Amino acid sequence: MVSNTVAFLVADEAPSFSSELTSIYDPEALTKAKEKTKTDKKESNTAAPTVIKGEDVQFPLSGEQYGQITCDQIGLNAPVYWYDDDEILAYGVGQSLISNLPGFGQVIILSGHNNTFFACLQNAAVGNVIKFGTNYCEYEYTVTNVQVYNEDDLESLLLQKVRDEREELILYTCYPFHAITGRKTDRLVVFADRTAGLDVQWREPTT
Repeated sequence: MVSNTVAFLVADEAPSFSSELTSIYDPEALTKAKEKTKTDKKESNTAAPTVIKGEDVQFPLSGEQYGQITCDQIGLNAPVYWYDDDEILAYGVGQSLISNLPGFGQVIILSGHNNTFFACLQNAAVGNVIKFGTNYCEYEYTVTNVQVYNEDDLESLLLQKVRDEREELILYTCYPFHAITGRKTDRLVVFADRTAGLDVQWREPTT
């Protein structure tokens, strides 16, 4: 499972497909959610909500866009799709199915080609702020580390990260960026911690 996630970036060129992928992401829905939160807070004269109910989150199907990631500091602007096969990488960034959605307190693993949507990762630096928009909330992640890993070492690292009960955004792509020939066995990896956004309450509180 992880092997497929880590190995799909072997090709230097992103394949082209004639089919179009579907989307459940709606920027207007996010805007409305923000406005509703402000209205509810004003009318009730109480603090803004601290969690999002799990039933308010629409889960994507395989191949559906459910979000958008941006980072003004490096020019990142890419749609995020649920799953990470070659067809998806031709249209945007793919998410590993072993990871979870934003707000769930677990790792989020996104991958993209280094000659298209993730070409800008070569300029990533500690302190950069990555925004992750979904229909239910907008999240912010601050870059804590940028490092190059061998693909095998990265596979082991991702397996460990999946077991951790901590929300961390991980972006990775093939490295080096400007190699013309040869199979790329290294990955540039960007790590970022969540610094804004609401938790999703997807389990019943324990008593």
